[in-house]
Amino acid sequence: MAENNNSIGLNELVDYQKKTYSPTMDRIMKFLWKCAGSDPQILQYAPYSDHIKNAGIGGVVLATTVMATLAMGFAMHTIFGDNDAEGHHGNWAVTLPVALVWGLIIFNLDRFIVSTVKGDGTERITRSEWGAMLPRLLMAIIIGLTISAPLETHIFEKEIMREWSRVTTKMGQNEQNGIELKFANTEKTIDAKIKSATKDWSKADSIYNVRATEVDNMEKGANGYRKCIEGPDCRLGAHRDKYSSRDLARLERDQFKSVVDNYTKEKNQLLAKKEKEIEQKIDVMKSLPPGFLDQLMMLEKLSSEGEKYTPVDPVTLEPKTDDNGKPVEEELYSAAAGPIWLVRLLFMIIEIAPVIFKFMIWKSSYDYMQDNVAQILEAKQGISLDNKLDENNKITTIRENYNARRIVEVSKRQNDLEKENAIHAITLFAEKERGEIEKNPENFVKQETTDPNNQIEDNINPQPPVV
Repeated sequence: MAENNNSIGLNELVDYQKKTYSPTMDRIMKFLWKCAGSDPQILQYAPYSDHIKNAGIGGVVLATTVMATLAMGFAMHTIFGDNDAEGHHGNWAVTLPVALVWGLIIFNLDRFIVSTVKGDGTERITRSEWGAMLPRLLMAIIIGLTISAPLETHIFEKEIMREWSRVTTKMGQNEQNGIELKFANTEKTIDAKIKSATKDWSKADSIYNVRATEVDNMEKGANGYRKCIEGPDCRLGAHRDKYSSRDLARLERDQFKSVVDNYTKEKNQLLAKKEKEIEQKIDVMKSLPPGFLDQLMMLEKLSSEGEKYTPVDPVTLEPKTDDNGKPVEEELYSAAAGPIWLVRLLFMIIEIAPVIFKFMIWKSSYDYMQDNVAQILEAKQGISLDNKLDENNKITTIRENYNARRIVEVSKRQNDLEKENAIHAITLFAEKERGEIEKNPENFVKQETTDPNNQIEDNINPQPPVV
């Protein structure tokens, strides 16, 4: 069949050349392939669709790494930071190394997860694939939740600080109650002393008023008293006694009044000390920044609880109540579980997406090329994998290591030959030595006198064969 000159022939399609990129793009593509756990040496000869597929998986792994680094950076910035009048300052000497190390850990975990995932080559995820995917999915979900937590605290920072302000107010009230309880006994003791001294002062004041009234009547000559015109130095002793009794009653009253004033002053000082301590505690509570765990707790509070308030009746200016007299509560805002979990799910989906995609992606040219290269490398190393059916009709993979078996056979044959040569050499040496003995036996027998009693010791010294 004739072909049009403008058509692409089969030869052009078969003679596929590896796709080339610009130097910068080539480095980027190969880096993304390595992030996806792919082999750039094989992948560069695969079709363009395989390039994009593996680069996309590597991009997701890289994005997760960047998010993990930022998340740990936010966490370390909050945990190890300091606060002053100008605001919060992070400890970069701790934040940067820890964030980078954490990012590398997540990068290696994600790359391990996606590189160990291998589906059946179809878009459909089977039950067995779900079983194989489950451990990796659990790892990915845990990593996603770990990454999302610090970033959530930054995303919902205003809402967290609003809840934290309410918590610090309640903490300040709790501190105030503790301080008031601490001063309660001392305050009660002083109140008892003031009450007792006031009672004595009132009694002394009543006596003074009686004595003062008597002196006043005496000076006026009223109420049956003889008028005194000479004052405290009157010639009459009765008049002088009245003046003396009045002055003594005034002195006692003033003394009791001084005691009351001293106790009152002591109480005021105690109250001032208590108020100052309460004010300092409240200021500390208000200026206390939330820690990382505090922010997570506020986030969970926002997720699970709303806010309610009790409206005020505009007529009576009293809190509204129901028919039973209980305060009526209306919802100010509801729990924010939806938005918070939406952010969490987003991070989890980003983390588990490569795992699911790897099981959904169909087997392509790169996968077959990878299998081909793996089989070639196995063959060069003397490894053979053969699938056979066992008695239960299950496929069993049988491995044959030809190189190892060859080395074993060579070593065994070499040992056998060396053994035969050694036996042959010993046999020849023994025959040669036997001939020498028959010719000159005296050379192999030596007589010596070794003691004073002329005893003869025969020494036969055969020479051992040397192989």
